[in-house]
Amino acid sequence: MGESDAEQDMVLVEGRTETIRIVVGVVLAALYAVLALLPMSGFVGAGGVTSLLSFAIIIAPLFGLLLGPTRGFVFGLIAGVLAYIVTLPFGTSVYIWLPPTILGPAVAGLFTGLAMKKTTNIKGVRLPGPILTALFLAVIILLYEIPNYSAWWFMTPYLLALIIVLLLQVRSIEFNPDRQGPLRYLQLLPFTFIGAMLDHSMMAMGSVYLLMLDPAIFGFVIFPLVLLERGLAAIVGAVIASVILGAFRNAVWIEAQVSSAEPKA
Repeated sequence: MGESDAEQDMVLVEGRTETIRIVVGVVLAALYAVLALLPMSGFVGAGGVTSLLSFAIIIAPLFGLLLGPTRGFVFGLIAGVLAYIVTLPFGTSVYIWLPPTILGPAVAGLFTGLAMKKTTNIKGVRLPGPILTALFLAVIILLYEIPNYSAWWFMTPYLLALIIVLLLQVRSIEFNPDRQGPLRYLQLLPFTFIGAMLDHSMMAMGSVYLLMLDPAIFGFVIFPLVLLERGLAAIVGAVIASVILGAFRNAVWIEAQVSSAEPKA
């Protein structure tokens, strides 16, 4: 009887955890769509500022961090589609002028979630998450550098993200919710930075192969904006993630990986 009660309690806890993750996913997707209406800066195209980049980029790194690779991808995709829909009437959104950006939060959700643990168990298959994320970043860097090597430094933030990901394959970072002050946010910063660059990868590829921007635009105009915008997204994202983690301990992805050796994606 005691064993049966314990099993029932475990099922209830797992059900509650799953419910919380779904709620967090819905809230993140909705918040992403709302922030998509708030412009942060202009997107610089071949003819000047052609569209607006929004504060939604702050939320993009959180899908994988809080939900894991599978849920992060699903809710990230929902967020991207919602952002496209709500900004469609205005006609100035980057989602309209550069459709690959719709996939940005989904890509960030998938690969950030994978990067957070040395191995991730997805439907019984153990995957070396950081290695897969590093391979994706390496492909993005290569696809940019082939036509734009004269502005090679544009990829330095991606290279930094790749190095961090490879280090995570060697040593995982566990979130300690009891830390106070800046250290509480700094322990999340590697993940939010990785997520911010993964989100940007879709914009970068669209700019290279759809807009075919001149390398000089990448190197001297867009590059400083990327440093500012993605740095802000990583810092603010770490603060928001810390608040959510404090409210839902052991219910979101990063907490689950600390308390369980084999969390399911």
